[in-house]
Amino acid sequence: MTTKTSLVKNGIFNGLKVLSSVIFPVASFAYAARILGDSGVGRVTFARSIVSYFIMLAMLGMNYYGTREAAKLRDDQEGLSRFSQEMLLINAVTTLAAYFLMLAAMVFVPGLQGYAPLLLISSVAIVLQGMGMEWLYQAIEEYRYIALRSILFQFISLAGLLLFVRNADDVLTYAVILLVASSGPYVLNFVNARKFIRFRRYPYYEIKKHLKPLLWLFAMAVSIELYTVLDSTMLGFLQGDAAVGRYTAAVKVNKMVNSLITATGATLIPRLSYFIAQNKIEQLRTLVNKAFNYMFMFSVPACMGLFMLSDEIILLFSGSSFASAGLTMRILTPIVVIIPFSVVVNLQIFVPMGRERLILLSTMIGAITNFTCNMLLIPRYAENGAAVATVLAEGAVTAVCFKNIGKFYDRKKIFRHYYQYWIAAMPIPIIVLLARNISTHCVVEMCIAIPISVLCYFAILGMEKNPYFIENMARLKNQSGIRHKT
Repeated sequence: MTTKTSLVKNGIFNGLKVLSSVIFPVASFAYAARILGDSGVGRVTFARSIVSYFIMLAMLGMNYYGTREAAKLRDDQEGLSRFSQEMLLINAVTTLAAYFLMLAAMVFVPGLQGYAPLLLISSVAIVLQGMGMEWLYQAIEEYRYIALRSILFQFISLAGLLLFVRNADDVLTYAVILLVASSGPYVLNFVNARKFIRFRRYPYYEIKKHLKPLLWLFAMAVSIELYTVLDSTMLGFLQGDAAVGRYTAAVKVNKMVNSLITATGATLIPRLSYFIAQNKIEQLRTLVNKAFNYMFMFSVPACMGLFMLSDEIILLFSGSSFASAGLTMRILTPIVVIIPFSVVVNLQIFVPMGRERLILLSTMIGAITNFTCNMLLIPRYAENGAAVATVLAEGAVTAVCFKNIGKFYDRKKIFRHYYQYWIAAMPIPIIVLLARNISTHCVVEMCIAIPISVLCYFAILGMEKNPYFIENMARLKNQSGIRHKT
Protein backbone atom coordinates (compact mmCIF):
# COMPACT_ATOMS: atom_id res chain seq x y z
CA MET A 1 0.00 0.00 0.00
CA THR A 2 1.39 3.41 -0.90
CA THR A 3 2.04 6.11 1.68
CA LYS A 4 -0.59 8.37 0.17
CA THR A 5 -3.25 5.66 0.07
CA SER A 6 -2.45 4.61 3.59
CA LEU A 7 -2.73 8.16 4.86
CA VAL A 8 -6.02 8.72 3.04
CA LYS A 9 -7.51 5.54 4.53
CA ASN A 10 -6.14 6.38 7.96
CA GLY A 11 -7.69 9.83 7.71
CA ILE A 12 -11.05 8.39 6.68
CA PHE A 13 -11.14 5.85 9.49
CA ASN A 14 -9.93 8.34 12.07
CA GLY A 15 -12.55 10.77 10.79
CA LEU A 16 -15.22 8.11 11.27
CA LYS A 17 -13.96 7.48 14.79
CA VAL A 18 -13.98 11.17 15.67
CA LEU A 19 -17.34 11.63 13.96
CA SER A 20 -18.88 8.94 16.15
CA SER A 21 -17.19 10.29 19.27
CA VAL A 22 -18.52 13.79 18.67
CA ILE A 23 -21.97 12.90 17.33
CA PHE A 24 -22.69 10.84 20.44
CA PRO A 25 -21.88 13.65 22.91
CA VAL A 26 -23.94 16.11 20.86
CA ALA A 27 -26.86 13.68 20.48
CA SER A 28 -26.67 12.60 24.11
CA PHE A 29 -26.45 16.20 25.28
CA ALA A 30 -29.44 17.18 23.13
CA TYR A 31 -31.45 14.41 24.80
CA ALA A 32 -30.03 14.81 28.32
CA ALA A 33 -30.43 18.59 28.30
CA ARG A 34 -34.17 18.20 27.85
CA ILE A 35 -34.45 15.47 30.51
CA LEU A 36 -31.92 16.58 33.15
CA GLY A 37 -31.93 20.35 32.55
CA ASP A 38 -28.94 22.69 32.76
CA SER A 39 -28.22 21.83 36.41
CA GLY A 40 -28.22 18.06 35.87
CA VAL A 41 -26.00 18.22 32.81
CA GLY A 42 -23.83 20.78 34.55
CA ARG A 43 -23.25 18.49 37.56
CA VAL A 44 -22.04 15.66 35.36
CA THR A 45 -19.84 17.95 33.25
CA PHE A 46 -18.30 19.51 36.35
CA ALA A 47 -17.52 16.10 37.89
CA ARG A 48 -15.98 14.85 34.65
CA SER A 49 -13.87 18.01 34.39
CA ILE A 50 -12.47 17.31 37.89
CA VAL A 51 -11.69 13.68 37.05
CA SER A 52 -9.97 14.73 33.82
CA TYR A 53 -7.16 16.30 35.86
CA PHE A 54 -6.47 12.97 37.58
CA ILE A 55 -6.65 11.09 34.26
CA MET A 56 -4.04 13.52 32.99
CA LEU A 57 -1.83 12.73 36.01
CA ALA A 58 -2.24 8.98 35.53
CA MET A 59 -1.37 9.17 31.82
CA LEU A 60 1.72 11.36 32.43
CA GLY A 61 1.97 12.42 28.78
CA MET A 62 1.89 8.81 27.51
CA ASN A 63 -0.57 9.48 24.71
CA TYR A 64 1.93 11.72 22.91
CA TYR A 65 5.14 9.96 23.96
CA GLY A 66 3.75 6.46 23.42
CA THR A 67 2.53 7.24 19.89
CA ARG A 68 5.81 8.83 18.90
CA GLU A 69 8.15 6.19 20.35
CA ALA A 70 6.04 3.13 19.49
CA ALA A 71 5.86 4.34 15.86
CA LYS A 72 9.66 4.01 15.70
CA LEU A 73 9.38 0.37 16.89
CA ARG A 74 6.44 -0.68 14.72
CA ASP A 75 8.57 -3.16 12.75
CA ASP A 76 10.25 -4.60 15.87
CA GLN A 77 7.72 -6.70 17.81
CA GLU A 78 10.18 -7.52 20.59
CA GLY A 79 11.12 -3.87 21.10
CA LEU A 80 7.49 -2.78 20.84
CA SER A 81 6.43 -5.39 23.41
CA ARG A 82 9.09 -4.33 25.90
CA PHE A 83 8.27 -0.64 25.41
CA SER A 84 4.53 -1.28 25.89
CA GLN A 85 5.12 -3.15 29.14
CA GLU A 86 7.36 -0.35 30.38
CA MET A 87 4.58 2.13 29.71
CA LEU A 88 2.06 -0.07 31.54
CA LEU A 89 4.36 -0.36 34.57
CA ILE A 90 4.80 3.40 34.76
CA ASN A 91 1.06 3.86 34.31
CA ALA A 92 0.27 1.45 37.17
CA VAL A 93 2.25 3.64 39.59
CA THR A 94 0.81 6.93 38.31
CA THR A 95 -2.74 5.53 38.41
CA LEU A 96 -2.39 4.63 42.09
CA ALA A 97 -1.04 8.11 42.81
CA ALA A 98 -3.87 9.74 40.85
CA TYR A 99 -6.54 7.77 42.73
CA PHE A 100 -5.01 8.62 46.09
CA LEU A 101 -4.93 12.33 45.26
CA MET A 102 -8.50 12.27 43.95
CA LEU A 103 -9.80 10.64 47.13
CA ALA A 104 -7.90 13.21 49.18
CA ALA A 105 -9.46 16.03 47.14
CA MET A 106 -12.95 14.58 47.70
CA VAL A 107 -12.34 14.62 51.47
CA PHE A 108 -10.57 17.95 51.89
CA VAL A 109 -12.03 20.21 49.16
CA PRO A 110 -15.45 21.40 50.43
CA GLY A 111 -16.83 22.13 46.98
CA LEU A 112 -16.32 18.51 45.87
CA GLN A 113 -17.97 16.65 48.74
CA GLY A 114 -21.43 16.88 47.21
CA TYR A 115 -20.17 15.27 43.98
CA ALA A 116 -18.76 12.06 45.50
CA PRO A 117 -20.97 9.53 43.60
CA LEU A 118 -20.39 11.26 40.26
CA LEU A 119 -16.66 11.53 40.88
CA LEU A 120 -16.35 7.84 41.80
CA ILE A 121 -18.26 6.74 38.69
CA SER A 122 -16.26 8.98 36.38
CA SER A 123 -12.96 7.97 38.02
CA VAL A 124 -13.17 4.45 36.54
CA ALA A 125 -11.82 6.11 33.40
CA ILE A 126 -8.51 6.69 35.22
CA VAL A 127 -7.81 2.94 35.18
CA LEU A 128 -9.36 2.13 31.81
CA GLN A 129 -7.58 4.83 29.81
CA GLY A 130 -4.14 3.67 30.96
CA MET A 131 -4.71 -0.02 30.33
CA GLY A 132 -6.31 0.77 26.96
CA MET A 133 -2.97 1.79 25.37
CA GLU A 134 -4.62 3.92 22.72
CA TRP A 135 -1.19 5.22 21.76
CA LEU A 136 -0.18 1.69 20.64
CA TYR A 137 -3.00 1.45 18.10
CA GLN A 138 -2.29 4.94 16.80
CA ALA A 139 1.42 4.18 16.45
CA ILE A 140 0.80 1.05 14.36
CA GLU A 141 -1.94 2.93 12.46
CA GLU A 142 -4.80 0.56 13.32
CA TYR A 143 -7.35 3.27 12.56
CA ARG A 144 -9.90 0.88 11.07
CA TYR A 145 -10.06 -1.08 14.33
CA ILE A 146 -10.16 2.12 16.41
CA ALA A 147 -13.03 3.51 14.33
CA LEU A 148 -15.19 0.35 14.33
CA ARG A 149 -14.62 -0.24 18.04
CA SER A 150 -15.54 3.34 18.95
CA ILE A 151 -18.66 3.36 16.78
CA LEU A 152 -19.86 0.12 18.43
CA PHE A 153 -19.60 1.57 21.93
CA GLN A 154 -21.19 4.85 20.88
CA PHE A 155 -24.25 3.02 19.57
CA ILE A 156 -24.48 0.85 22.70
CA SER A 157 -24.27 3.94 24.89
CA LEU A 158 -26.81 5.88 22.85
CA ALA A 159 -29.27 3.00 23.18
CA GLY A 160 -28.61 2.92 26.93
CA LEU A 161 -29.23 6.65 27.18
CA LEU A 162 -32.62 6.41 25.47
CA LEU A 163 -33.64 3.40 27.57
CA PHE A 164 -32.45 4.38 31.04
CA VAL A 165 -32.31 8.19 31.28
CA ARG A 166 -35.99 9.01 31.58
CA ASN A 167 -36.31 11.75 34.24
CA ALA A 168 -34.36 14.46 36.08
CA ASP A 169 -33.23 12.00 38.78
CA ASP A 170 -31.18 9.87 36.36
CA VAL A 171 -28.01 11.95 36.70
CA LEU A 172 -25.87 9.02 37.90
CA THR A 173 -27.15 6.83 35.07
CA TYR A 174 -26.16 9.51 32.59
CA ALA A 175 -22.65 9.58 34.09
CA VAL A 176 -22.33 5.78 33.73
CA ILE A 177 -23.42 5.92 30.09
CA LEU A 178 -20.89 8.64 29.30
CA LEU A 179 -18.22 6.51 30.97
CA VAL A 180 -19.12 3.48 28.82
CA ALA A 181 -19.07 5.59 25.66
CA SER A 182 -15.68 7.20 26.31
CA SER A 183 -13.76 4.48 28.18
CA GLY A 184 -15.46 1.18 27.32
CA PRO A 185 -13.37 0.71 24.15
CA TYR A 186 -10.20 0.61 26.24
CA VAL A 187 -11.21 -2.79 27.63
CA LEU A 188 -11.25 -4.20 24.09
CA ASN A 189 -7.91 -2.49 23.43
CA PHE A 190 -6.25 -4.38 26.27
CA VAL A 191 -7.67 -7.74 25.17
CA ASN A 192 -6.83 -7.11 21.51
CA ALA A 193 -3.25 -5.97 22.24
CA ARG A 194 -1.99 -9.59 22.17
CA LYS A 195 -2.28 -9.50 18.37
CA PHE A 196 0.51 -6.91 18.22
CA ILE A 197 2.67 -7.33 21.33
CA ARG A 198 3.70 -10.20 23.60
CA PHE A 199 3.08 -10.08 27.33
CA ARG A 200 5.99 -11.82 28.98
CA ARG A 201 8.42 -11.06 31.75
CA TYR A 202 11.69 -9.43 30.68
CA PRO A 203 14.94 -9.66 32.67
CA TYR A 204 14.98 -5.89 33.09
CA TYR A 205 12.91 -2.83 32.13
CA GLU A 206 14.37 0.52 31.06
CA ILE A 207 12.02 2.71 33.04
CA LYS A 208 14.39 5.56 33.82
CA LYS A 209 15.05 6.62 30.22
CA HIS A 210 11.35 7.32 29.66
CA LEU A 211 10.84 9.55 32.68
CA LYS A 212 12.43 12.77 31.45
CA PRO A 213 10.55 13.00 28.11
CA LEU A 214 7.36 11.85 29.85
CA LEU A 215 7.68 14.61 32.43
CA TRP A 216 8.14 17.20 29.68
CA LEU A 217 5.06 15.93 27.89
CA PHE A 218 3.18 15.73 31.19
CA ALA A 219 3.93 19.39 31.82
CA MET A 220 2.60 20.09 28.33
CA ALA A 221 -0.53 18.01 29.04
CA VAL A 222 -1.09 19.90 32.31
CA SER A 223 -0.98 23.25 30.57
CA ILE A 224 -3.27 22.03 27.77
CA GLU A 225 -5.73 20.65 30.32
CA LEU A 226 -5.68 23.91 32.25
CA TYR A 227 -6.77 26.04 29.33
CA THR A 228 -9.19 23.51 27.79
CA VAL A 229 -11.00 22.18 30.89
CA LEU A 230 -10.38 24.93 33.43
CA ASP A 231 -13.31 27.00 32.18
CA SER A 232 -15.90 24.34 33.19
CA THR A 233 -14.16 23.75 36.52
CA MET A 234 -13.99 27.43 37.45
CA LEU A 235 -17.55 28.02 36.27
CA GLY A 236 -18.70 25.24 38.58
CA PHE A 237 -16.92 26.70 41.59
CA LEU A 238 -17.75 30.36 40.88
CA GLN A 239 -21.21 30.24 39.25
CA GLY A 240 -22.75 26.81 39.86
CA ASP A 241 -24.04 23.85 37.85
CA ALA A 242 -26.53 25.76 35.70
CA ALA A 243 -23.80 28.02 34.27
CA VAL A 244 -21.69 24.94 33.48
CA GLY A 245 -24.69 23.40 31.71
CA ARG A 246 -25.25 26.49 29.54
CA TYR A 247 -21.54 26.75 28.75
CA THR A 248 -21.44 23.06 27.82
CA ALA A 249 -24.33 23.59 25.41
CA ALA A 250 -22.46 26.49 23.80
CA VAL A 251 -19.11 24.76 23.47
CA LYS A 252 -20.33 21.31 22.35
CA VAL A 253 -20.83 22.00 18.66
CA ASN A 254 -17.72 24.17 18.34
CA LYS A 255 -15.60 21.39 19.85
CA MET A 256 -17.32 18.81 17.65
CA VAL A 257 -16.41 20.78 14.53
CA ASN A 258 -12.82 21.24 15.74
CA SER A 259 -12.52 17.51 16.40
CA LEU A 260 -13.71 16.68 12.89
CA ILE A 261 -11.40 19.22 11.27
CA THR A 262 -8.32 18.01 13.17
CA ALA A 263 -9.20 14.28 12.88
CA THR A 264 -7.07 13.64 9.81
CA GLY A 265 -4.13 15.46 11.36
CA ALA A 266 -4.00 13.01 14.26
CA THR A 267 -3.08 10.24 11.81
CA LEU A 268 0.01 12.17 10.73
CA ILE A 269 1.97 11.80 13.99
CA PRO A 270 3.33 8.27 13.35
CA ARG A 271 3.99 9.04 9.66
CA LEU A 272 5.79 12.32 10.46
CA SER A 273 7.81 10.56 13.16
CA TYR A 274 8.85 8.02 10.53
CA PHE A 275 9.83 10.73 8.01
CA ILE A 276 11.90 12.53 10.66
CA ALA A 277 13.66 9.30 11.67
CA GLN A 278 14.42 8.58 8.00
CA ASN A 279 15.48 12.21 7.36
CA LYS A 280 12.92 12.56 4.54
CA ILE A 281 12.64 16.33 4.84
CA GLU A 282 10.95 17.04 1.50
CA GLN A 283 8.15 14.53 2.13
CA LEU A 284 7.80 15.98 5.63
CA ARG A 285 7.31 19.55 4.41
CA THR A 286 4.90 18.52 1.66
CA LEU A 287 2.75 16.64 4.16
CA VAL A 288 2.80 19.52 6.65
CA ASN A 289 1.73 22.06 4.01
CA LYS A 290 -1.17 19.82 3.02
CA ALA A 291 -2.20 19.41 6.66
CA PHE A 292 -2.34 23.19 7.16
CA ASN A 293 -4.31 23.87 4.00
CA TYR A 294 -6.86 21.09 4.46
CA MET A 295 -7.59 22.39 7.95
CA PHE A 296 -7.85 25.97 6.71
CA MET A 297 -10.16 24.80 3.91
CA PHE A 298 -12.73 23.45 6.37
CA SER A 299 -12.22 25.63 9.45
CA VAL A 300 -12.87 28.99 7.78
CA PRO A 301 -16.37 28.23 6.38
CA ALA A 302 -17.23 26.30 9.56
CA CYS A 303 -16.38 29.35 11.67
CA MET A 304 -18.49 31.63 9.49
CA GLY A 305 -21.44 29.24 9.45
CA LEU A 306 -21.42 28.59 13.20
CA PHE A 307 -21.29 32.31 13.94
CA MET A 308 -24.35 32.95 11.79
CA LEU A 309 -26.32 29.90 12.98
CA SER A 310 -25.45 29.88 16.71
CA ASP A 311 -28.99 30.63 17.93
CA GLU A 312 -30.54 28.02 15.64
CA ILE A 313 -28.01 25.35 16.64
CA ILE A 314 -28.55 25.95 20.37
CA LEU A 315 -32.33 25.81 19.90
CA LEU A 316 -32.11 22.60 17.88
CA PHE A 317 -29.65 20.69 20.05
CA SER A 318 -30.41 21.98 23.54
CA GLY A 319 -33.94 23.36 23.58
CA SER A 320 -35.43 26.77 24.34
CA SER A 321 -34.35 26.66 28.02
CA PHE A 322 -30.73 27.07 26.80
CA ALA A 323 -31.53 29.98 24.44
CA SER A 324 -29.16 32.38 26.25
CA ALA A 325 -26.25 30.08 25.32
CA GLY A 326 -26.53 31.30 21.70
CA LEU A 327 -24.47 34.39 22.53
CA THR A 328 -21.89 32.24 24.34
CA MET A 329 -21.56 29.98 21.31
CA ARG A 330 -21.15 32.99 19.02
CA ILE A 331 -18.34 34.32 21.22
CA LEU A 332 -16.62 30.93 20.99
CA THR A 333 -16.72 30.56 17.19
CA PRO A 334 -13.24 32.07 16.55
CA ILE A 335 -11.70 28.96 18.15
CA VAL A 336 -12.83 26.98 15.10
CA VAL A 337 -10.15 28.73 13.01
CA ILE A 338 -7.65 29.25 15.83
CA ILE A 339 -7.36 25.74 17.26
CA PRO A 340 -6.58 23.81 14.03
CA PHE A 341 -3.45 25.90 13.47
CA SER A 342 -2.07 25.31 16.96
CA VAL A 343 -2.99 21.60 16.75
CA VAL A 344 -1.00 21.15 13.54
CA VAL A 345 2.01 23.04 14.92
CA ASN A 346 2.12 21.51 18.39
CA LEU A 347 0.84 17.98 17.92
CA GLN A 348 1.54 17.17 14.29
CA ILE A 349 4.90 18.94 13.96
CA PHE A 350 6.58 19.58 17.30
CA VAL A 351 5.64 16.25 18.95
CA PRO A 352 7.21 14.11 16.17
CA MET A 353 10.21 16.48 16.16
CA GLY A 354 10.66 16.07 19.90
CA ARG A 355 10.26 19.83 20.50
CA GLU A 356 8.36 19.45 23.78
CA ARG A 357 9.80 22.68 25.20
CA LEU A 358 8.22 24.75 22.42
CA ILE A 359 4.87 23.04 23.01
CA LEU A 360 5.16 23.66 26.74
CA LEU A 361 5.91 27.35 26.18
CA SER A 362 2.80 27.95 24.08
CA THR A 363 0.47 25.89 26.25
CA MET A 364 1.73 27.44 29.49
CA ILE A 365 1.05 30.90 28.09
CA GLY A 366 -2.43 29.67 27.14
CA ALA A 367 -3.02 28.27 30.63
CA ILE A 368 -1.92 31.47 32.36
CA THR A 369 -4.06 33.56 30.01
CA ASN A 370 -7.09 31.32 30.56
CA PHE A 371 -6.81 31.29 34.36
CA THR A 372 -6.26 35.05 34.63
CA CYS A 373 -9.12 35.92 32.27
CA ASN A 374 -11.45 33.41 33.95
CA MET A 375 -10.78 34.95 37.36
CA LEU A 376 -11.53 38.42 35.99
CA LEU A 377 -14.50 37.63 33.75
CA ILE A 378 -16.45 34.67 35.19
CA PRO A 379 -17.62 36.40 38.41
CA ARG A 380 -19.25 39.16 36.34
CA TYR A 381 -20.13 37.56 33.02
CA ALA A 382 -20.49 33.84 33.95
CA GLU A 383 -20.43 31.56 30.89
CA ASN A 384 -19.89 34.48 28.48
CA GLY A 385 -16.81 35.47 30.46
CA ALA A 386 -15.52 31.90 30.27
CA ALA A 387 -16.07 31.96 26.49
CA VAL A 388 -14.05 35.18 26.09
CA ALA A 389 -11.28 33.70 28.27
CA THR A 390 -11.18 30.57 26.10
CA VAL A 391 -10.86 32.55 22.88
CA LEU A 392 -8.09 34.73 24.35
CA ALA A 393 -6.23 31.66 25.66
CA GLU A 394 -6.43 29.83 22.32
CA GLY A 395 -5.36 33.01 20.56
CA ALA A 396 -2.32 33.30 22.82
CA VAL A 397 -1.34 29.67 22.11
CA THR A 398 -1.68 30.18 18.37
CA ALA A 399 0.34 33.42 18.45
CA VAL A 400 3.26 31.61 20.09
CA CYS A 401 2.91 28.71 17.62
CA PHE A 402 2.95 31.18 14.72
CA LYS A 403 6.20 32.67 16.02
CA ASN A 404 7.87 29.31 16.63
CA ILE A 405 6.89 27.66 13.36
CA GLY A 406 8.94 30.27 11.50
CA LYS A 407 12.09 28.60 12.84
CA PHE A 408 11.35 25.42 10.85
CA TYR A 409 8.96 26.27 7.99
CA ASP A 410 8.33 29.15 5.61
CA ARG A 411 5.19 30.86 6.97
CA LYS A 412 4.56 32.52 3.60
CA LYS A 413 4.16 29.10 1.99
CA ILE A 414 1.84 27.91 4.74
CA PHE A 415 -0.47 30.94 4.36
CA ARG A 416 -0.08 31.40 0.60
CA HIS A 417 -3.68 30.36 -0.14
CA TYR A 418 -5.26 31.38 3.17
CA TYR A 419 -7.03 34.45 1.71
CA GLN A 420 -8.82 32.20 -0.81
CA TYR A 421 -10.71 30.40 1.94
CA TRP A 422 -12.02 33.66 3.42
CA ILE A 423 -13.06 35.01 0.02
CA ALA A 424 -14.91 31.76 -0.72
CA ALA A 425 -16.69 31.96 2.66
CA MET A 426 -17.96 35.54 2.21
CA PRO A 427 -21.37 34.56 0.71
CA ILE A 428 -22.26 32.43 3.78
CA PRO A 429 -23.74 35.27 5.91
CA ILE A 430 -25.85 36.45 2.97
CA ILE A 431 -27.13 32.91 2.35
CA VAL A 432 -28.07 32.48 6.03
CA LEU A 433 -29.92 35.84 6.10
CA LEU A 434 -31.84 34.89 2.95
CA ALA A 435 -32.73 31.51 4.49
CA ARG A 436 -34.13 33.31 7.56
CA ASN A 437 -36.42 35.34 5.30
CA ILE A 438 -37.72 32.13 3.74
CA SER A 439 -38.43 30.33 7.04
CA THR A 440 -38.26 31.08 10.76
CA HIS A 441 -38.10 27.38 11.73
CA CYS A 442 -34.53 26.53 12.75
CA VAL A 443 -34.46 23.12 11.03
CA VAL A 444 -35.84 24.42 7.72
CA GLU A 445 -33.51 27.42 7.84
CA MET A 446 -30.44 25.21 8.40
CA CYS A 447 -31.52 22.74 5.70
CA ILE A 448 -31.63 25.64 3.23
CA ALA A 449 -28.54 27.54 4.36
CA ILE A 450 -26.01 24.77 4.92
CA PRO A 451 -26.11 22.90 1.56
CA ILE A 452 -26.26 26.11 -0.47
CA SER A 453 -23.34 27.57 1.53
CA VAL A 454 -21.26 24.42 0.97
CA LEU A 455 -21.91 24.44 -2.79
CA CYS A 456 -21.10 28.15 -3.12
CA TYR A 457 -17.95 27.84 -1.02
CA PHE A 458 -16.42 25.02 -3.03
CA ALA A 459 -17.56 26.53 -6.33
CA ILE A 460 -15.66 29.72 -5.49
CA LEU A 461 -12.59 27.71 -4.42
CA GLY A 462 -12.72 26.04 -7.83
CA MET A 463 -12.94 29.42 -9.61
CA GLU A 464 -9.95 30.60 -7.53
CA LYS A 465 -8.07 27.49 -8.71
CA ASN A 466 -7.12 26.54 -5.18
CA PRO A 467 -4.52 23.78 -5.71
CA TYR A 468 -5.56 21.67 -2.71
CA PHE A 469 -9.22 21.70 -3.74
CA ILE A 470 -8.32 20.89 -7.35
CA GLU A 471 -6.04 18.04 -6.22
CA ASN A 472 -8.81 16.44 -4.20
CA MET A 473 -11.38 16.86 -6.97
CA ALA A 474 -8.98 15.20 -9.41
CA ARG A 475 -8.39 12.34 -6.99
CA LEU A 476 -12.16 11.82 -6.55
CA LYS A 477 -12.64 11.93 -10.31
CA ASN A 478 -9.91 9.34 -10.86
CA GLN A 479 -11.32 7.06 -8.19
CA SER A 480 -14.85 7.31 -9.56
CA GLY A 481 -13.48 6.62 -13.06
CA ILE A 482 -11.70 3.50 -11.82
CA ARG A 483 -14.87 2.24 -10.14
CA HIS A 484 -16.89 2.97 -13.27
CA LYS A 485 -14.48 0.98 -15.47
CA THR A 486 -14.54 -1.87 -12.98
